[in-house]
Amino acid sequence: MDYLTKDKVDAIKIKAKQLALKVERLEKENAFLSKKLKQIEKKQGNIHIAQANEKGPSTAKSAASKAASDKSIIKLKKEVDQYIKEIDRCIEWVKEV
Repeated sequence: MDYLTKDKVDAIKIKAKQLALKVERLEKENAFLSKKLKQIEKKQGNIHIAQANEKGPSTAKSAASKAASDKSIIKLKKEVDQYIKEIDRCIEWVKEV
């Protein structure tokens, strides 16, 4: 095997290891965000139950909580989508090498 080929193989191995580490990190972060999203959705469900049981001015307070929760869910979904795009780019990157 000539010197340039060996260098290319070594470079590919290094990139593959870097990619594997990045994928592992993204998978852990994705799992964390998915868990957080489920907690928020559960909390949101509890808020809806509380709204059904409450009457009067506290309804406005619950509506504000729901709006904040919806924003958190949207933000988390955007983050998860971004991580998926990043993983896809990494896969394409490895295919190119």
